[in-house]
Amino acid sequence: MANRYEQIAADLRKQIEDGTLPAAARLPSESALALQHRVGLPTVRHALNVLQAEGLIEKHHGRGTFVRAANRKIEYANDRHHRAAQPPDVSSSPQERALDDSPEVTVSCCEVWANDELASRMNVQVETRLLELVYRGRRPKDETPYSIVRSYLLYAMALPAPAELASAASPWGDAYVNWLTEAGIELDHVVERLTARPPSAREAAELGISPGVAVIAIQRTSYGASGTVVETADLLMSGDRVAAVYSTPCARTRQPC
Repeated sequence: MANRYEQIAADLRKQIEDGTLPAAARLPSESALALQHRVGLPTVRHALNVLQAEGLIEKHHGRGTFVRAANRKIEYANDRHHRAAQPPDVSSSPQERALDDSPEVTVSCCEVWANDELASRMNVQVETRLLELVYRGRRPKDETPYSIVRSYLLYAMALPAPAELASAASPWGDAYVNWLTEAGIELDHVVERLTARPPSAREAAELGISPGVAVIAIQRTSYGASGTVVETADLLMSGDRVAAVYSTPCARTRQPC
């Protein structure tokens, strides 16, 4: 027999799916739900946490709990670098570009010095001077970003001008490819290690998600023609808003299948 919180979650889920509770509708207060279902507040909160983890509802502090609009997932595609040359601002996937509400991207940068982990990933000495670029991508209607990318390059190798930073519109932090090319550095291959996991408390706060919503975490390492690491990055994506799509080259054509 299902637990009471599961029954409450199932009842609210059905109302959302059949339209009784439409998108943007405000749910009854926790106290009202507790009274309606004759349970305590902890049981109601457990049920709401389940629905929030499923991406069906969202809580706004001081305003209440609302049915979340059913958004199409934004696709992160790994074959972007194999496509024909296009203007810099279309490095996102076809599905992302088809969205009516195109993503907004903010970019910031600062100097950092390599800690043990970054030094190991980039094969440099600890305390090596690096450029950290942070990209936050969000839809105009969202209060929080759906992705956060922290990209690291050797400071002396590819320092972008402020104008280039402002035009780095890809939420996946792909502009470094153009900067390296202009600096005469040929990119040989990119390795991406993907994991899906629960977020840390800090990550959940940054992305504005419940700790129960999984995140997609990708560690990217880009290699130059000589085999040296030219860039490394950590991509963090909200699992309920982003899908990672990977294309594998065919042996005969070497093009994505």
